[in-house]
Amino acid sequence: MRKHQELSLDQIIEQVRVDKLASDDFCLYGKEDGELALARLYRVSDYPDVVEDRDFYPADATDQDLQLVYYGEQLIDVLAVALEEKPDASLQDLVGALNYYQQHDSFMSFDSD
Repeated sequence: MRKHQELSLDQIIEQVRVDKLASDDFCLYGKEDGELALARLYRVSDYPDVVEDRDFYPADATDQDLQLVYYGEQLIDVLAVALEEKPDASLQDLVGALNYYQQHDSFMSFDSD
């Protein structure tokens, strides 16, 4: 995923879904670190640098006073598991899976109907 740009969550999900991203070398930053929303814009940037157990966010995130929202590795893993379990998952399903993972640190199970 190209870094140093702002994208809505639906654009990010579609890019991951269509491009089948292998590179997880990015993080999402946003104004809030709460639940993700499809229409909200997120900054795609670098992983924070860790120095003496402190995270130092990239300049493009700190300049805009953004918070770390999601690590690229986790985002891709959550979406891959959700799409493997439910290949026809809607964007809302995928946002639900991402939010579930953030809250519970485990993958959401899709009930088979």
